[in-house]
Amino acid sequence: MAKIESFNFNYQTVFNFGDSNSDTGGLAAGIAFPIVRPHGQTFFQKPAGRLCDGRLITDFLMEAMGLPFMSPYLESVGAPSFKSGCNFATGGSTLLPAKANSISPFSFGIQVAQFIRFKARVLELLAKDKKLQRFLPSEVDFEQGLYMLDIGQNDIDGAFSYMSEVQVFALIPTILSEFEAGIKTLYEEGARNLWIHNTGPLGCLPRIIATFGKNASKLDQLQCVDSHNQAAKLFNLQLHAICVEFEQQFPQANLTYVDIYTIKSNLIANYSQYGFKEALAACCGYGGLPLNYDSRIGCGGTQVLNGSVVRAEACTNSTQYVNWDGNHYTEAANHYISSQILAGNYLHLI
Repeated sequence: MAKIESFNFNYQTVFNFGDSNSDTGGLAAGIAFPIVRPHGQTFFQKPAGRLCDGRLITDFLMEAMGLPFMSPYLESVGAPSFKSGCNFATGGSTLLPAKANSISPFSFGIQVAQFIRFKARVLELLAKDKKLQRFLPSEVDFEQGLYMLDIGQNDIDGAFSYMSEVQVFALIPTILSEFEAGIKTLYEEGARNLWIHNTGPLGCLPRIIATFGKNASKLDQLQCVDSHNQAAKLFNLQLHAICVEFEQQFPQANLTYVDIYTIKSNLIANYSQYGFKEALAACCGYGGLPLNYDSRIGCGGTQVLNGSVVRAEACTNSTQYVNWDGNHYTEAANHYISSQILAGNYLHLI
């Protein structure tokens, strides 16, 4: 994909929809999901609602625009300011409606509905008291703001737990019909600047390799689970087609498709060139190399295994690891990924 020499990445307000890749505290606030130490240790020096040792890609993008980190919509304590936007993303969220056993009840349709309520309440409050403009986005901010979306990974991930590869592939159009419906609703609500992240190489997550990659024949040349990466690629192909069709249907829309898959795959393939020592092992986990991942004990957790008390602790230098906890990337990896986005190398202006 050709590099875009200049692109406008200067917004006053950002509204974000997604899953744990961009959740700045929604799941922790919404269902009191326990995010404990060592999460947050690198940048915040304490857990900060993010499943990461520090900042997420969205945090780096906000910093690049000179904006504060986004407050989660669901955070009611701590005087959140929504002047520069609002984050509706929650860890575990899906495009398809949540099931009773889903980690997050806040699927994409719910997040869009939350945005509609948020916008209506904000405009109602501003009509009564203009002083609230210090804390809330104006009508112009809603019109000119950036609407960021990064969601779908959990749908593919979840489907593989009870479906064959062929069935997962067949489900992708159904998953993406929810995305299409959601962005149309946002457009009807006045969203014009849409920034869409495709999904990353799911098969390269330590948890997926530990679960589905026990047989070497299931792995690709990067030692990632081939079926999951093929599903992610198919998802991205269809997501891109939806974006192209959407732009044709609504010429006033300004869509940017961000190729996260290629950035992350390139990082994993060439990790040592970018200063990393471990591409596929979790920094915070248990079990040691090559994956340092054990499904029985999550990052920061303690368990009795084989009669001994063991703890999943963080590595001493997270900057050397691409993966943080078996599911999510380290701050160092997120910094690299966001730098590639900001260089314009992997953007496709639809």
